[in-house]
Amino acid sequence: MDILRLPTALRSSLLRQPAFRRLLHTTTYASPHNDISPPALPAAPALLTLSSSTLNSYQVGLAPTSTHLRFANAYFTAAPPEYLFTAPYFRSFPPSSHPEVAFLGRSNVGKSSLLNALFGRPNMKDAHVSKRPGRTRTMNGFGVSGGLALGAAPKEAQREAVWRRFPRGGCVVVDMPGYGGGSREVWGKEAMKYLESRKQLRRTFVLVDAEHGLKRTDVEFLTYLRRRCIAHQIILSKADKLLYPSARPPGPLKLNNGLLKLRDLCGSIRSTLNEEAGGRDAMVDILCCSAEKGLDERNRHRRLGIDEVRWAVLTACGLECDEHGYRKKGLSQDIKILEEEEG
Repeated sequence: MDILRLPTALRSSLLRQPAFRRLLHTTTYASPHNDISPPALPAAPALLTLSSSTLNSYQVGLAPTSTHLRFANAYFTAAPPEYLFTAPYFRSFPPSSHPEVAFLGRSNVGKSSLLNALFGRPNMKDAHVSKRPGRTRTMNGFGVSGGLALGAAPKEAQREAVWRRFPRGGCVVVDMPGYGGGSREVWGKEAMKYLESRKQLRRTFVLVDAEHGLKRTDVEFLTYLRRRCIAHQIILSKADKLLYPSARPPGPLKLNNGLLKLRDLCGSIRSTLNEEAGGRDAMVDILCCSAEKGLDERNRHRRLGIDEVRWAVLTACGLECDEHGYRKKGLSQDIKILEEEEG
């Protein structure tokens, strides 16, 4: 009981009673303001650690699980890629039934290094994937079979295109010439014909340098793909330049700060592209990778974000695994191609 809340006359009467005064000396009263605990301070946010969801920015698809990444790694490294064809013109492309994905970007964006890492040979120099920037002049197709065997080789004195023997259940990665300038002519008429008209093409992967961000040519090209409703996905190459520019792997705090920089960069890219499109939101996944470095101490050959790119290729082609890591029985349906009649 708080005697201070009693009427003055009653309070005075009680205080004159000896028994009540003895009670005051033996009873402890809690102040009303002490009954309320002070508000707890908000906990400091946990530091970000490296994972598919923190490295990349997903808006359309879901981040792959460790099972998905193991499957993608095994699929691309089970056998060396098969060089299938070179096409200087759109009409030179073979009428194959295999799903295709295209990789392209500005000069010096690191496309050749990324493709070599994608194929599981980051330290090798392939004859068809040039190591010199800007040297890709034709559209080159490489078959990734996931370990499936090619068809029987032709008999002696017979010739048969390799793409005809490429197994079902594989996919074709097309190395495209780099683009530059702001016109369709500068981008390459034949390359644009392929991107706009090729029935086998499932997705176009556009490489952007993570260190330098979007250039005007990138914005114009990505806006063109968007307006033409050409399925595409952005890959930020050289992501290690933001995560750990030095030779030593980053500590927890530096890794957290680097991942936050990548997150901000992805948000900035979306804002720029949306502004270019008149404010309309673009739902697109942005992948981040490095063909040079990795953070896996147990496997130093595994490059940063490459397995996520592999998984994106497989999902685009309908060749992903189930939740247990087994190849799906229902492979992507062949694309029916009507060959032009001769004459």
